[in-house]
Amino acid sequence: MTPAIMAAIAGILGIAIGRFWDTRTESSRWHRDQKTTSYQRFAEQFRITYETLRAIALTDPESPAATEMIREARTSSFQPWDSACAAVWLHGEVDVVTTASELDQALTELAAKAQEHLLTVADWNAARVPAREAFERFVHAARHELNLPAVAVRFIIDAEN
Repeated sequence: MTPAIMAAIAGILGIAIGRFWDTRTESSRWHRDQKTTSYQRFAEQFRITYETLRAIALTDPESPAATEMIREARTSSFQPWDSACAAVWLHGEVDVVTTASELDQALTELAAKAQEHLLTVADWNAARVPAREAFERFVHAARHELNLPAVAVRFIIDAEN
């Protein structure tokens, strides 16, 4: 009878440990998936917001088109950007959240410059540098946190270049 009790206890203990391990592994995968998804969405929204700001910056701020572009940007680009930031703040690790916050600040400053006055292409290229560099730091931090190999990221997407 003792061997049967020992076998039953071993079986129950094995099931309990296995279930605990599965739950822990599943939770880790879920957290990693949430981080990966939020980082990807953040990068995608950065590109959309950046392109919107570039269009605004290269448009005369006194024109009706600029007013309409800014109004449209506030609903179609800036709100999804804020949502993407919030997802990174909630799911990201410290270094990634820090670089995402720096990028958000750089984009806020770029948005102010873009709305203030008409920028030439050369002015835009100079004004965008802090945002570009902040984005590159974000990508580096996100890849490091996700245990992906480091890559040299150069963010240059302006058609004028």
